[in-house]
Amino acid sequence: MKIFLAFLLAMGIIVTQGDAFCFSKLFKPGEAEKGCMLDGVLYPFGEIPRTENCFRCSCSKNEMHCCSLYHTPVNYDKETCKVIFNKKNCDYEVVQKHPSKPCSGYARVG
Repeated sequence: MKIFLAFLLAMGIIVTQGDAFCFSKLFKPGEAEKGCMLDGVLYPFGEIPRTENCFRCSCSKNEMHCCSLYHTPVNYDKETCKVIFNKKNCDYEVVQKHPSKPCSGYARVG
């Protein structure tokens, strides 16, 4: 029983840390007649696997719901490392300020 409870606790931590940042945008009647507008781009109704700004969205006449495709780095050494967003891969890279090499020992949150 103790092993099962430890497993559930571990899975709860993993799922919590794996969540992406999500948001919803509700539309007034008639506001989204041709699709959903996000960051100046009109997206069609239905599922959008990847927007220009790295979100996965679903679009309907009533609402747009989006979740980020990336996780934000935290707990890294801000003195020696910097964060760079790679829009092509929809991911952050944590690299040393001089020279640009990968940094170790950081976590990510969504």
